[in-house]
Amino acid sequence: MATNYIGAGTFLANTTITAYLGVVLSTNRGVGLSTSTACDGFALVDGATNDYVSVAFLTNNGTLKGTMSAVPVTVGDTLYLASSGNISTTGTVTIGKALTTTSTTGAVVEFIPKNI
Repeated sequence: MATNYIGAGTFLANTTITAYLGVVLSTNRGVGLSTSTACDGFALVDGATNDYVSVAFLTNNGTLKGTMSAVPVTVGDTLYLASSGNISTTGTVTIGKALTTTSTTGAVVEFIPKNI
């Protein structure tokens, strides 16, 4: 049976996942924290290991939210993947454009996902 996700999908958490952290799909059809070079979407809810979490994919229509590892960020800044599922204003893998301004590390910011 094939599955189509329109909007968010639900996946097994391979590790503790916090809402608004980037995640990557794994071979067991679960998700773990993204790295600075790979991200499939962002968690919408908190989940302990082996819980199910909702994930909004980067190809999702609309906006996403992510947790900043480095600040400041200003509306319009290009955002990149950072380590441990976070996002940053520096990096190599572009994930979107900021819709939030903050100077607080760990702040959750809204962004327009890159069309990948």
